[in-house]
Formats: sequence, structure tokens, C-alpha cells
Amino acid sequence: MPDIDPVRAGDPERVNEYEVTGRLGEDVYLADAPSGDRVVVRLLPADVDLDRFREAMEPLREIPAFCTAQVLDSGVDGDRPYIVSEYIDGPTLEETVASGGVLEAAALHRLAVGTMTALVALHQAGTVHGDLRPGSVLLGPDGPRVIDLGMARALEATASTATRRVDVPAYTSPEKLRGASPEPAGDLFSWGATMAFAASGRSPFDAGSMSGTVNRIVNAEPDLDALPEDLRGLISVCLAKDPARRPSASDALLRLVGELLTSDLASVAHLSPGGPVTHPSRRLRPLLLAAGAMAVALVSGSAVYLTVPKGTAALATPVSPPVTAQGALAPAFTPQPQLSPNVTEAPWEKVEKATTDIDLAETDITLHENPGDPVKLGAYLNAKVPFGSFAREKGTDAFKQVDSTLQAILSPQGDRVALNPFAKFTDSDVDHLKIHELATGTAFTVPTVKRPLQGTSPVWSKDGSKVLLSAAQPDKEQIEGFVVVDVAARRATYVRAESIGDHTMPFTFAPDGSVARGFYDGTRYGVDFYGPDGQIFRTMHWVGQPPLNTGWFSPSGALFITTCPKRDALCAWDTTTGNRRHTIPVGDKDLFMGWFNNQHLLVQRPKGKGARIEVIDFFGASVRVLADLKKGTTAFLSFTAAAR
Repeated sequence: MPDIDPVRAGDPERVNEYEVTGRLGEDVYLADAPSGDRVVVRLLPADVDLDRFREAMEPLREIPAFCTAQVLDSGVDGDRPYIVSEYIDGPTLEETVASGGVLEAAALHRLAVGTMTALVALHQAGTVHGDLRPGSVLLGPDGPRVIDLGMARALEATASTATRRVDVPAYTSPEKLRGASPEPAGDLFSWGATMAFAASGRSPFDAGSMSGTVNRIVNAEPDLDALPEDLRGLISVCLAKDPARRPSASDALLRLVGELLTSDLASVAHLSPGGPVTHPSRRLRPLLLAAGAMAVALVSGSAVYLTVPKGTAALATPVSPPVTAQGALAPAFTPQPQLSPNVTEAPWEKVEKATTDIDLAETDITLHENPGDPVKLGAYLNAKVPFGSFAREKGTDAFKQVDSTLQAILSPQGDRVALNPFAKFTDSDVDHLKIHELATGTAFTVPTVKRPLQGTSPVWSKDGSKVLLSAAQPDKEQIEGFVVVDVAARRATYVRAESIGDHTMPFTFAPDGSVARGFYDGTRYGVDFYGPDGQIFRTMHWVGQPPLNTGWFSPSGALFITTCPKRDALCAWDTTTGNRRHTIPVGDKDLFMGWFNNQHLLVQRPKGKGARIEVIDFFGASVRVLADLKKGTTAFLSFTAAAR
């Protein structure tokens, strides 16, 4: 809880309609709004140019409260402009590090994503922060929040700007130290310096004196030794002296989310009441495939880290895996019939020309579809404000919004949507999966796993009765098992896997109803097949690494895709025999999105300043364009078999 001092003599009793109840700092007060809510009121100097002040405040009204302390009101009381913002009950990052030590692992990653999300929202609104530092980041009960929005530009409009500074030199960009106005690139520099402070307890340019620190900011390289490797590269480029070399906030966030998408960003505590379980491990961090995690279509542009709305229902009931009388995990599902060794492929499947163009709401994506397409876009999540989660209405070309900020996966029957939260444990220590019935609009949630595990990468069974989730351990960057959600029973079964896998290789349903996952043993990539008890019953150690999404098996189940062992193409393998059937040449920047039919794949390819999702054959040739994505488009796309 932030320090709240009594009101002093000379402090105002009221600021306009807000009753002052405490003092948070110089000209910063805790107050009660007419609604009874606690708010923060900040008084600005009397010499602020009022027209420029109002101009600086206007964009802040459009910024949603995603990782920011929302600006609620602004105005003038007497001769003093003021800003009213949401009160966040939590210490600053500066206070937290001073009292409790530096941030590590998941806590540092959560801070990085949360604060970058705030910058994306600010920059999308056409404004900047201008004074980001450890003192302007609060660690609230629902995650990090950036405060003091609009202060830099508001104070830039004073008559005495030359003698008044609102920033701290240790976190200020070189160009701003030279007198430049606050710009987005300067926020990226301040963000990088603030993240380095969170990991080390000091500015990366600290020289023991203000003049020495300023000299280091302008002329020396930052000290980033305390940062983990997966953050160091991005933070290093954000601290470039030349602002033109720094990424945009949205590009930086895409990189953060891309690296952490299959990991939870919450703090961790062990699930098993009996203590940790030792597993044989086949986990070494693999090279990343040129494939989209969870069928993500990402084109350089704007995105935000996805947070669960405050209205999401809390889950208070702990969940435990059901067990048999002998103590073994109960089977999670009934396997589908085993593939026969003499499976024959269907005749060559034609790809029809597109006849219909569909513009997706809230995005710059246009679909090009034919009514007979075997696979269509089933659901998507817009990764820009207002972050709508959409699903296709059965048998139509229309998409309806079913929620917001949740990853949406349409069932093969087209009647239900599985909604998986990206931000975990905002209301309880139990993760959950939400199921939305499209026909009625009703929804229910199923508890899945408890901290430190989280459910990721949802995939439906072919009959639409179950949803498979990978049970990830975020701080260890590994997947320890899987969860099967029985939709009709509204019940989840957690199955601890025989071996630990890397977090970039989730489980998926195999054609026979078992589950499959990629592995890397330090020498080679392959695929393991698991039974309902979590035991490996089959291994194909020669096939290479499967994609990072869950759509590698063909619609018939006869084939599956990997990156070839030499990592120079995609390979299609016979599911029954493990024999290589096809080698498919693709470009270095092509992203595997899934199967279109049994002889064609979906890949995302760069096109001009944007991208296309194309249907390609086994020779790598483009047969048809399925979607156009303009520059700046960012969405999480989920393709599924077309419901009839």
C-alpha cells in the first residue's frame, strides 16, 4: 500500500468536486470522488498553458485501463490545472525493489509485458508518457500499472519549462537530455532503463553522480548483465542512442508476446500437495520453428498484452486430478479407433477459387473464401483496442463477438467456442477454460489447474466433446503434462506426463485419440505419443520438430507435418509408419498455419508491407490466397474444419 500522509497546512481541502483526504506527495493527493471512489488528484503549476494542457489531456480519455492508472478527469480549480486518475493500491517499482529486492523470472516478464502494453495504448492514442521510470510504475494487486500519464506533455506547456524537469536523468533518453520534446522512441529508452533497474536495482547508466550518469547515457553502453537472456536483446536495442534504431512499442510488445505466449506471466507456487515429482526430462530449449504459435497471424504492427477484464468471475474451488482406486490418474478420454495400417488417401482434392470476400471486424484482414472450402477461419482475437474475441456463426460468413481479451477456438461442429485467458490468476489461484454456446449465448467455466501450472494451447477433439490444454510451468519454461476438459461433464482431468517438454512444444490430439508432443533430447527432434495415463507408448525420433501450433495432423489423420530434420523444408510423415511422404519447400519467413485439406497446407507469407495466408501444394507452390493482412494488422487467428 502506498504511503499516505496527513494533509498539511496549506494543502487544499477540495479540488473542484474531489474531497482531499490524504497526501501522496508534492501536489499529489488522495481524494474521494462524488461517487465515493478513492482517486488521485495531481495539481499542476499555475503557469501551465491551458490550451496546450487540454490538448495534452484529450487523448488520455480514450486510453483503456490496460496496465495504466486510468485518467478519469482533468480541469482547472482556481488557477491550478489538475488531473484525476484511478487510485491503485500498491507500491511503486522503486519502493518494491528498495524494500524487497530485484524482480526475477516470471515477475520480471510480467512487468515487461504490462508496462510495454501501457506504452502501446498511449502511442496508439497519439500521445506519449515522457517520464517513464521506476517511480511511475505501480505494482498493483492485479499487476503492474503505469501512472503519471500525460504529465510530461502537460508540463511541457508551462511558461518555465526550461527550468522545470519532471523526469529522472537516469531513465531519460539522450535526445531528451539534449532538449528534444517527448516522443515515442524516448518512451522505449526509458522503458529499457526501467526494466534494467527492476532486474538489478540500479539504472543501467548509473555513475554515482548526475553528471556522470548523463555522460554515460549519451556516450556509454548500458550495464545489462543482470537481465535474463530472453529480455536482454530487446532491452539493448531499446537503449540505442539513435532513436531511429529503437523499435516501436507495438513491435517490441509483439516480440515479448511472441517469446512468452506459451508461458504464464504470473508468480508461481508448486501444485502438488505431496511435493515435487521428479520426471525424466527430454527438455532442452529448441530452436524456434518458422511457424506460428497457436496459429498466430502476426504482421509488424500494433498489439497489446491481453488482460482479463475485472468482471471475470472468480474461481474459488481448488481443482485436483481424479484418481482411480489404485491411485493412478483416471483416463481423460476414450480413444478414437486406431488407424488401420492400410489407410488409403482420398483422391486428389481440388482447391476451388474464392468467390466471397469477408472483412473481419476491428481488423484490416480480408478473407477470400469459397462455400465449399474444407477449412475456414473459425475464430479470431483482435489484438488492438478493444480486443474483441470473435467466432463464426455456424453455416454463415458472419462473425459475432463472444467475449474480449480471450483466445477463441471454434469447435469442429461450429456450435461452441473455447475461450482461454492469456492473463492468469487475476481472481484466484486456479486457471480455467470458458465454454461459450453460440446458439444460446450462454457460457460456463471449468477449473483446470492450480498455480504454478497454467493451461495453454487449447485444441478441440474431432467430436467436439473435449478440449485439450497443455499444462505449462512458466518460470521453468516447460510443459509438465496435459489437461482434458470434458465439456458435457464440465470437468477437467490433469495428467502428469512421463517426461517434461519445452514450453514451445504443446500437446495436441493425435488421430487415434491419444495425445502427441514434440521433443528435443539435445541431439535430435522428434514426436512422442502419450496414452491417457501420461505414459509414452510410441516415439518417432527421426521426424524433426513439429510446428509450434497444434494443427500438424492432416484432416484424415494419415499425415503430420514437421520441420525436416535438416531444417531446410517442411516434411509430411505417415502417421502409421513414420515414413516420409513429402518434402515441401518453403521460404525462410513462411509460417505454417495448418492444413487446408489432405494435400494442401496453409502458410503465412510476407507480401509487400503486409502478408498473405496462402494455400500451397506439396511442391510449395501457391494455389490460392485465403486472406490478405495489411501492414499494421495483428490478430490471433484460429482455422478449423468448416462446420456444415
